This record gives sequence, structure tokens and C-alpha cells, in this order.
Amino acid sequence: MSEQPILEYDWEMGHEEIKLEISTYYMGGGLYIGMLAKESGVWESFSDLTVNLPFERCKANEAFIQDFCSEEKLEFIKRHKLGEILPERGHSGYRTYAKVAFDLNRLEKLDPKGMKRFYGEHPELQEKKPGSKKKSRNRIER
Repeated sequence: MSEQPILEYDWEMGHEEIKLEISTYYMGGGLYIGMLAKESGVWESFSDLTVNLPFERCKANEAFIQDFCSEEKLEFIKRHKLGEILPERGHSGYRTYAKVAFDLNRLEKLDPKGMKRFYGEHPELQEKKPGSKKKSRNRIER
């Protein structure tokens, strides 16, 4: 198994090498994307790329971007072609959050194990994946 790709992330405090961690939020089942950075030789949580807004409408591949350093995070998403920034915004309290439609195939290349868990929570997406074919049980073989 190959090593997870490392992505470059620039923010106000400097430059980081990042790996993504994909999962789902417990409440609402939305897409969670975490950012890991290497500290003292160990990959540990650096920041959350997404935020859970379970009462806002989202498709399974969509998520809201965490507001801390959100401009840098949106630039990170564009730079690494992780998804499309949508015009819709999410709201919670006094905060407004950008919404992104993530490219699930791209995320799968960056965290295959995490996406396997994500697809386990969203089996309806398995049928839409390129290369996955649903077998017909009613077809008689001759």
C-alpha cells in the first residue's frame, strides 16, 4: 500500500505539509475532512477543514469550511483541486461558512481508508462510483 500523498498548505503562520483524514460527522452523517501535520515525527491533528452544520442542507459530497483561516483553506481546496466552491453559504450563530462540493474521487486518492469508511456510511454513493457496476439478479444466464 502506498503512502498517503502530502499536500502543501500556506497560511498566516507559515508553510505546512498536510495529509487529509476523511470521515463522517456522528450527528448528521456529513463529510468530515481533517488536516494532519507532522509534529516530532508523528502525524497529528492540525486543523479541521470542514465544520459540522447538521441543520443545513448538503449533498453527501458537500461540506462547509471551518471559519478559522477560511480564506487560506479555500485557496488550499482550489490549489489541490479538492472540489468546487459553491455560492451557497451556511449559517450558525453569527458565523457564515463557505460551502464546497468536494470531488470524492480526488479525496479517495488522498485518503483511501477514510473514503472506504465514508462510503460505508453512504452506500448510495457506491453505485455512482465510476467502475462500480450493479449486477442484475433477474437476468437469466444461458
